[in-house]
Amino acid sequence: MTVTVELKNNNTLNLLKELENLGLIHVQPPVSQNAEAVHEDPPPYQWLRGCCKNTKGGSVDDFLADCRKDKEHEFEIERRQDEERARLAKAKLSS
Repeated sequence: MTVTVELKNNNTLNLLKELENLGLIHVQPPVSQNAEAVHEDPPPYQWLRGCCKNTKGGSVDDFLADCRKDKEHEFEIERRQDEERARLAKAKLSS
């Protein structure tokens, strides 16, 4: 037997779900909620899939190459800073 029930209080749904957990009833959401669920926006990260697929430099290999290049640049900056520190330390010792 199917019965349509109008809920006047949102907490009533919790009661119905508890009855469903006991196996006494089966709660089925209204059709309008099912329709909304079908048209929900995808999770925010999914639009990124393939967004750069056909653009120049948008492949994973290009991305990794850029990352390597950035990391090498950072290492070069650190190397220069270490050389500068060593030069300043040597200058302090000689004075």
